[in-house]
Amino acid sequence: MNLRTVLPPVIVAVLGLGALSGVQGTGFREQIESKLTESAQGALSAAGLDGVEVELTGRDADVTASTDAEALTAADVVAGVEGVRTAVAYGPDGPASADIRPAEATISESDPESTPAEDVTDDASDAATPSPEASDPPSDSGTTDDETAEPEDEEPVREPTREEREQAQEDLVEIPNITFVTDSARLTKDGRRVVREAAGVLEEHPEVEVRIEGHTDSVGTPSHNQRLSERRAEAVLDRLVELGVDRDRLTSRGYGESDPLVVPRTFADLEKNRRVEFKVQ
Repeated sequence: MNLRTVLPPVIVAVLGLGALSGVQGTGFREQIESKLTESAQGALSAAGLDGVEVELTGRDADVTASTDAEALTAADVVAGVEGVRTAVAYGPDGPASADIRPAEATISESDPESTPAEDVTDDASDAATPSPEASDPPSDSGTTDDETAEPEDEEPVREPTREEREQAQEDLVEIPNITFVTDSARLTKDGRRVVREAAGVLEEHPEVEVRIEGHTDSVGTPSHNQRLSERRAEAVLDRLVELGVDRDRLTSRGYGESDPLVVPRTFADLEKNRRVEFKVQ
């Protein structure tokens, strides 16, 4: 049997099966995303949050609203949808702060009617409180539990080797550019995907510390571009922390338009200068 006659059809068949499998996998993922998006939008509508945008990447949802408080509330709703793995909230300026919640979730200290019943004391509860004289006498030893407790041994943090830092830097350089919505610190869908990729690289190199550096093009005023670069670097840092990266390993800094990658002569040059870089420390 002549191998030159047999091999070409076999190779074509194998390649065809591989392509078909890839198409089927992509189609299945798109079906999941479409179904979960529909379910999430239905849940938001039922909660009275019709103006919220939902984007699914696999089973991970990005929820965007006009305010941070609304985004956080909507993310909680979407996270409760069956099949959704994570739901991250985005406000008008990027990732929503977890410290911002609707005002009704807190209790005003100045409003006596809002004081919980268990915090209100009366004469009976005062009578039930033991006086200092009735408490146990202090120990004659003059020492406290804090003084006698032996400090726990903390495991020293291992410093990464030079080779480990260099390998981590090489892996981070290979990551595509992180993109943002024009003139804002809000990550695009592709930008959020790339940050997830960066989080995976940092997980592979758990000892290294990284500085996140933001850069802009030269369109606009230098002061505006400086602040924009800082906000974008901070947005990437916050997103990495949300994805599980230890905040102590990360710092951020903005350089504005002061350190262009290329001399801007074309629109493509401007695009190259808009970037976020990871520098291993």
